[in-house]
Amino acid sequence: MNRNLILAIIAIVVVGAGYYQFSYKPAQVAAQMAIEQKAADEAAAQKAADDAAAAKKAADDAAAAAAAAPAATDTTAAAPAATDTAAAAPAASDSMALLDPANFDATKIDAMIDASSADAATKATLKGLVDAAGTDSAKIAAAITAIKTALSIQ
Repeated sequence: MNRNLILAIIAIVVVGAGYYQFSYKPAQVAAQMAIEQKAADEAAAQKAADDAAAAKKAADDAAAAAAAAPAATDTTAAAPAATDTAAAAPAASDSMALLDPANFDATKIDAMIDASSADAATKATLKGLVDAAGTDSAKIAAAITAIKTALSIQ
């Protein structure tokens, strides 16, 4: 073969390899990285959705436990309180004042929960909700609703 022909073939191979290495391969790597990033984003979104669902389920379970707890209390213990309306009326109005979101005071509400006739588990759950509420108005409203439901306060 002719020496010039061999040099031309080598030059074509070198140019082709250079084109592949510097143009085609980086595009393949970029496409692969984009696919991996998309998969990572989808996994993160799924994890966030799972975490949100788990948090909602935990909140729903706590609310259900708080709502179910008064039904399990002894009705004979509630009967004397219902017959003494003179003493119950001021206590109910105090409770309503405490359970106004504008007047939210965690210490006073904890004391009211401690003074209630609810069982220990319900008291602990309600006090946990009050402590977790902090200054978040949405959490305060949810805690007050759970307390009203659990302690049968209208």
